[in-house]
Amino acid sequence: MQMVIYGIGSIESYETPRLQLALAILMKKRLSWIGDMEVFDPILSATETRVLETLGGSVLSVNEQGRRQALKPTLFFMPHCEAELYDNLLQANWRVDMLKRVVLFGNSFETYEQYVSVFKNSTVINLRKHILAVRRFTKEAGIKTVSDDYFRAFHDLSWHFFSFDPEMELQFGKLMELVDTSSATA
Repeated sequence: MQMVIYGIGSIESYETPRLQLALAILMKKRLSWIGDMEVFDPILSATETRVLETLGGSVLSVNEQGRRQALKPTLFFMPHCEAELYDNLLQANWRVDMLKRVVLFGNSFETYEQYVSVFKNSTVINLRKHILAVRRFTKEAGIKTVSDDYFRAFHDLSWHFFSFDPEMELQFGKLMELVDTSSATA
């Protein structure tokens, strides 16, 4: 399974991105099912790019804005990215067969849902519509931060797995139409 890392941040300037990258590299090293590692953040310097390549990653030269389609099983490693990036990823893979190929490590979708239910702002909802729509088809496993030393790097992160049985696929098909319709009118 390939690993795509979006929004890692400056590993040269900040500890949080270094800790997150260390986790990604450790996962790649210890989990035999993780293959190629691709990285993109628009703020990566030439030095950071060389370091990432030395550590076994390839740095993407094009900003996909999170719109990578999962044509094969893909782990998206996206800790603390903006909601719009997650929404772009989900929109690009807004089909049952594609979402089944996505494993996502990133911000808690449950937390986004709670945030939206409190603020009920149409702009906020529109920027997270795919996140909110896919929640009922998502198995989310939150991670616990066991040390204050690592809180900033890993708080409110979860593993997300998307699963559909045949009945759910029909519900998802109807949901796709509703989300697509709301996109056209927005």
